[in-house]
Amino acid sequence: MNYSRRPTRDRQQSTYGSIMKYVSLLMVLLYFGFGLYVLLSNPQQIPFPKEYKYILGGLLLFYGIIRFVRAYQQYFKKSRRYDED
Repeated sequence: MNYSRRPTRDRQQSTYGSIMKYVSLLMVLLYFGFGLYVLLSNPQQIPFPKEYKYILGGLLLFYGIIRFVRAYQQYFKKSRRYDED
């Protein structure tokens, strides 16, 4: 028997996981970039009062940071239960 090949389901899950890793990083960049855009835009680009722009931009930056931390913990941080071996 050949045990070196993974079953098809494991291969599909690992492909899905690697795609989701890059999609989550793309979303982090989009939230962070849009937050910076809202904060640094002039009044002609986004006609909101300054207070609303600061709130919206700050929330987008904060949510981008939260998404980054979650993506890092889920996809990039090694599991500690395997470190005992």
